[in-house]
Amino acid sequence: MGMGTGATIAQWCATCGTAHDGPRTCPGTLPATGAERPAWRVTVETPVGHEAIGVLLAPSHDVWRARIITYPNVLWTLPGGRGTIKFVGDTREEAEAQAIAFVEAHLNRKRLVRRDGLAPVRAEAPAVAAPPAPAAFSAAQRRLVIIPLRWGHDRARIRGVTVNVSSEGMFIGAIAPEADGQSLAINLDLDGHTVSLRGLVMWNRSLSAPGRPKGMGVRLSEPPNVYQSYVSGLA
Repeated sequence: MGMGTGATIAQWCATCGTAHDGPRTCPGTLPATGAERPAWRVTVETPVGHEAIGVLLAPSHDVWRARIITYPNVLWTLPGGRGTIKFVGDTREEAEAQAIAFVEAHLNRKRLVRRDGLAPVRAEAPAVAAPPAPAAFSAAQRRLVIIPLRWGHDRARIRGVTVNVSSEGMFIGAIAPEADGQSLAINLDLDGHTVSLRGLVMWNRSLSAPGRPKGMGVRLSEPPNVYQSYVSGLA
């Protein structure tokens, strides 16, 4: 399966199959150096019937890679079928979190129904039910988009992706989201350039639900013009 709508927003590399900000950060071909095993999985109702979509995890030297599969054997590919898309993390949890966030965003865009949750994944649904999310993350302002990034406390080192963004904040998919009030350093890979940001975790979701992956809502501190211009240009 190709990546479909929104796949060209990030810079996908034909060499490694991941999204990154230029040749200097390419991790190489990412061959599996151990067994590739199934991990997270979801059943989706589509116009042509039910499909099972899952994540495959494998070690690749000193990192982990994740790939997405529509069972039984259709791997998700780069535009033009140039190879399978991959997500890379320092741990298996990081790689899996990025792949899950990508699938969740795909389901949101397509308005597909998750058979396990028996509810449509709706892009306009509020990010959190209670307490109400901050105004920066209101449905009218959020844009569903996958952008690769790194985040951390004092140094941005943990790989991740955005699930949605607004002019003042973003939701970052994460297996182990940070606690409310935690200050974060964020390096966003934006159109081939690294944009450094600072943000504060306003809320987090530690349990996933249909259309609501694990992660954290972050309010950005004085986001630069290049970031705000990018967000305002998103459809």
